[in-house]
This record gives sequence, C-alpha cells and structure tokens, in this order.
Amino acid sequence: MVAKFRILAVLFLLGVNFGYAQQLISYTSINHTEAYIGQPVQMTVSVYSNTWFTKGVDVGNIQVEGALTVFFRSVSNRKTFSGKPFSGVDFIYNVFPTQEGVITIPELTIHVESPKPGGYEGIKHTIHTKAKEITVKGVPPGYNPDNWLVSSTLNVSEKWNQSTKKVRVGDVLQRSIHRSASGTLGEFIPAVILDSVAGVSIYPKRPSVNTNKTKTYVSASRTDGANYLFEKEGDVVLPRIEFVYWNYNNHKFYKKVIDSVTIHVEPNPDLSMLAGIKKQLEAETAAVPEEDKPFLILGLPVKTFVEYLLISILLLYLLYRLLPWLYRKIKTHYKTYHASEKYAFKNLKHALGHSNHYKILNQLKIWLLKLDSEIPSMHAFVAIYGSDALQKAFNQLERRANGDPTATFDSRRFKTELKAARSRYLKREQNLVIDKKNTVVSKRWLNPMTSEKRF
Repeated sequence: MVAKFRILAVLFLLGVNFGYAQQLISYTSINHTEAYIGQPVQMTVSVYSNTWFTKGVDVGNIQVEGALTVFFRSVSNRKTFSGKPFSGVDFIYNVFPTQEGVITIPELTIHVESPKPGGYEGIKHTIHTKAKEITVKGVPPGYNPDNWLVSSTLNVSEKWNQSTKKVRVGDVLQRSIHRSASGTLGEFIPAVILDSVAGVSIYPKRPSVNTNKTKTYVSASRTDGANYLFEKEGDVVLPRIEFVYWNYNNHKFYKKVIDSVTIHVEPNPDLSMLAGIKKQLEAETAAVPEEDKPFLILGLPVKTFVEYLLISILLLYLLYRLLPWLYRKIKTHYKTYHASEKYAFKNLKHALGHSNHYKILNQLKIWLLKLDSEIPSMHAFVAIYGSDALQKAFNQLERRANGDPTATFDSRRFKTELKAARSRYLKREQNLVIDKKNTVVSKRWLNPMTSEKRF
C-alpha cells in the first residue's frame, strides 16, 4: 500500500512539473503558396512562450533566394495553443518573388530568453521554424514580360516641359511619364517602352525610381524621361503607350493608357544648329549610367561565383594532394604488372601470333621463370601439366627453331594446349594453398589451448 502511494505521488509531481515546464512555439506562415513574379506574399514569423520574453526577440535579416523581402512591423500578441495561453510576437514581412519556379523560405534559427513558469530569470533557448515553399508563376501567355506589373493600383501621368502646340524643326522637348503603384517595389515597375517615330530622334534619360514603406503598406513610383528632337516639318504622331498590371486583390488585369499625341512641326529656316544639338543630346545620353543592375562576375552573381570558386579551390587542393599518391600507386602497379606472370604470358601469346620461333622459345623461358622458378625447363612443365598434343606441338616448335624444314608447328593449337596446361598448374597451386590453410585451422582446433609461441 505504501509503495503504491509513493508511485502515485511521484507521478503527480511529474505531472505538475510537466504542466508548468517551459514551452516555446515558433513557426512561419504565409498567406499564399502560389504567386506571380512581383506579387507580394505576406509572411509572418511567430514566436510564443507560455511565460514571457525577458529580452527582445530578434529573428535576424531573412534572406529568400529568388525574392526580395521587406519587413513591415512586429506585433505583440496572445494566443491559445492546446487550451493554454501563450504570449509572443508576430513579425510581418512581404516576400516579392523575382523569378519563376519554386522559392523556399528557409528554416530560421531564433535565439530567445524566457523564464520558467514561476521564475523571473530568463533562460537562453534556441528554437527553429520550418521551411516554406512558394510556387512562382511566370508572366501569363499573351502578356509582354517587359511590360508586366503586379499591383493593387496604378496611376499614370504625362508632362511636357513646354507646349506641344508650337514646335519647330530643331526644337527639343522633354517628356516625363510618371507612374505610381501600390503594393509593389520600385524594382518591379518596368521601364517605359518608347516606339521610334519617323522624323524624331528620342534620347532617353535616367529614370527616377522610389519605394515608400510604412509599417503597414508599401508603394513605389517611377519617372521615365526622354528628350524629343524634331528633325522634319509636318505632322508627327507619337503612338499611344499602354501599361498593363495585374491586381492581386481581385485577380484581374487592368490597362492604363497614354493617348497618342499629334504634334505639328513648323519649318525652321536656320538648320545650322541641328547637327550641334543632336551631337549634344547624344553625348548627354551616353553619359547617363545604366539602371542599377546586380553586380556580376563572369556573368554570375557574386554569391554563386564565390561558391564555384571555393569548390574549385577545394577540388584543386584535393587533386594536388591526391596526384602524388595516385602517381606512386600507378607506378607501383605498372612495375608489379610488368614483373608478373600474367604480363609474361601476354607477351608469349603475342609472340605466338608471329612466325619467329626463336622469339617464341625465348618468351617461353621468361614466362616459365615468372610462373614457377622451381620447374627446371619447359620439357618438365609439359611433362607434368601438358597433354600429349602439347608435347607434340612443343617438339615441333623446337625442331623448327633448329632449322628442320619438315617440322610443322601449329601455333594456334600450341596456344590452346598451353592455356589448358597453365590452368591446370594454377588450379593445383590454388588447391595447395587451401589445403595449407585448412591444415593450420585444424591444428588450432585440435589443440586450442596450446600457444604457438615458445618462451
């Protein structure tokens, strides 16, 4: 009875301790698992404790390969897990995919400090979140990738630096096209596509790109400018410009348009300055740097280049350490093989393919020494391991080598019989080795307590 009471008491204490043990929860959630290029995906990193955090939680700088990540805000919160209250913080981000395919939000390692229930001193913990995948769709068929934008709204406006009503040949007008979009970044607003116009030279200017972010929202704007040099008189029609965007809130496509502009160009009797103006505009355009692009080394991003470089250095180092060993190994194998019976027999078979009987006899002597130096001669080898056919063929070989024209030597038959004799010899040697091993094992088994060493 006392023993049962003790067991129940221990179980009760374990249950109490478990119920009040330190519990931490961390996870990553996203509001979409599919998105277009440039479509924002809300990502929330949540960290909760059944007590509280004695030190601020820092999830670090989250990098997602194939996407741009924008942090908005952190929100303190209380939630219930398995019927128990937890307090914690949610970190809210927007992830903007930049490439088609599957991108992965990596597993996060988060360091926190939180006390045990009933305590007050923070204890350091390391917790993790699981990785999340997003399937990124490319630009739908029928839409121009160079004029693609994902946004909740798009506003377009146009501005000229002077009136388009009074234009003469040689005049230069500056045109600015401004676009502002909600729910996107400046990097995703495409450049304005300006079609060429007969009688007009167009010189693009450096665009102005901005991204505005608050704790709850992000928006962007882009202004593209160009200088228009009118070189011929008459009516000039600047074609209309279309901008297409996909609204991620209602999943619909919208189009914004700048209507075509007709400009009547008056003649100008003084055209001597036209060449100078054109040269100046060309120089200004050449001086305008290109839009910021990722820094590439040999066409690769820096990270990829460094990875390839490190792998190449490692491979070269391994090759440097391995080559001397490999050279010694090959050299030793080469020497061993050229000193072996197999190599001698190979040369003998090669000699049998020719009609030089002296060379065949010489190769037979070399091979026999490699096979077994205890065998005194080929006559002895043939007598022990050869057949009658081999004996006859060997006699014919010796007669031909001694100049007997009546001897007929069949090299093919000799080779076949010699192979069979060699096989018989090797099989006999193999059986001798096996018998020797069995004898040693048998001796040890019959007298296992006897030491082979004597003192």
